[in-house]
Amino acid sequence: MRGIIMIAFIISVANKSIGQSNGTTFSFDYTIAPITNDGIDFNKTGFKMSIPVKLKNGLLLHALSTDIYQFNYTNNYGFSTTDLSIVNDINYTLKYTHSFSDTWRLNSQTGISIVSNLAADISYNDLLLSAEVSITKIIKKHTPEALTVGLNYSTITGRPRILPIINYIKQVSEKFSYGIGFPKTFVEYKVTDLSTLKSSLSVDGFYSNLSHSIFVNVTDEANRASFSSTLLSLEYEYKMDNYWNIVFKGGYALSNTYKLVDYEDNTIFNFNTKPEPFFSAGIKFNIKTK
Repeated sequence: MRGIIMIAFIISVANKSIGQSNGTTFSFDYTIAPITNDGIDFNKTGFKMSIPVKLKNGLLLHALSTDIYQFNYTNNYGFSTTDLSIVNDINYTLKYTHSFSDTWRLNSQTGISIVSNLAADISYNDLLLSAEVSITKIIKKHTPEALTVGLNYSTITGRPRILPIINYIKQVSEKFSYGIGFPKTFVEYKVTDLSTLKSSLSVDGFYSNLSHSIFVNVTDEANRASFSSTLLSLEYEYKMDNYWNIVFKGGYALSNTYKLVDYEDNTIFNFNTKPEPFFSAGIKFNIKTK
């Protein structure tokens, strides 16, 4: 019931804000990672919606995302993996950017997620909070550049923890730009007015509750699934018209860590996942309003 109320609240906020927004974006993507010698493959279906609202001295951004991970296991681990077949990550984030001047901005963000296999009714163990605060210094010389530093509380490394944020972004020319930092580093090249190539190195992951505990053996009980990955990717985006973009991405997961843990984050079972290739395709729809 609490989960239904929260989702209804998210939808109502989105509906109220969309009329005030100046560029609502919807995106959908599907990612596959084929089976390697670790005996596990997975696919991910993702949906994202962002609604920016201009304020007098800043910008308010509502963001709703849903990621559904589907795992396929071909090895026998000695325990049932039925409850590990699907992990759901439903997230609502509210971000506020305040401009002190033309060159200084304060960024703050808070979010709530339901991350679970949802094998039973939603409980408080399925809920996770996230937060972020950072400062951006915009440098305007010959070409735009910006430096952002701050702190982030999230689960991108596979469990909740406080992580540093540091990003330096520079637009070298009309066609070429790059960003260096954590959690993402990228190089972007605008091939034509309609197409863009981007190469990136990023970190991603989830920390999911298990509705029912999994007994790996007689004494060891797992309560959560932890997954983290370091991704090297090449992305191609093509603008079909003023509203629709298509995106293709391929790359390699340089490292994958997938394990079962208890409520104290002690490792109960490690799947010993290996580096593997991945591929994704997606589409974006932009609503531009005056």
